[in-house]
Amino acid sequence: MLQLFKNEAITRVAREQMEIRQMELDWYTMNYDTMALQATMFAGFAFEQITEPVPEGTDMWMEVVYVTLTAVALGFELCVCMSCTFCCIFGKGLALRGPHGARSMHVAVDNLQKEQKLVFTQFVTGIMAYLLSHVIQMWIYFRPRIALTVSIPLIIFVLSIGYYVWHIVNALLLDDNRALTGQIAAWAPYERIQDLDEAIYKPIESKQMLYKSSRMTGGP
Repeated sequence: MLQLFKNEAITRVAREQMEIRQMELDWYTMNYDTMALQATMFAGFAFEQITEPVPEGTDMWMEVVYVTLTAVALGFELCVCMSCTFCCIFGKGLALRGPHGARSMHVAVDNLQKEQKLVFTQFVTGIMAYLLSHVIQMWIYFRPRIALTVSIPLIIFVLSIGYYVWHIVNALLLDDNRALTGQIAAWAPYERIQDLDEAIYKPIESKQMLYKSSRMTGGP
């Protein structure tokens, strides 16, 4: 009787820890969904832009810079879309169906946290490349006077966006050493407990199947 109550208490506390980690998992997947949605929009804009032919007589260096920036924007935003999709699908799958229970949840959340910085960097880089390509586009499609008039506010906005991104990240982003997690280190030994069905019933079932197969083949 006492053994059942002790096991129930351990299971209840372990489930409460998983509920805390579930909040982290949901937060990371929400971030990935947000970046994927925005990256899809910018990738569509960049694809439409790169398929438009450059007018004849455009300077070679200007055409190369324009196409390169547009391709960089398209490539990075597509990388963000694919990375976010894979992280959401396989991260949640590992957390839910991992063979090591709570440890699989920890691995899923920790890896989502590590990948988020790289994906965010790709996302911002793609946006900056897309904005800069529009500055070059003005000089390709319009007369120099009009291009200069449009380029000045565009450059100001690009610099402002870069500054505000840097300011917000420095103000709100936590270092990995200072950020809290839902993992409770004191419960680590209990996370090594195996799945009872996998540890007890499945070996018995395997032995029975092996015994039946041996009898059907005429084995000893």
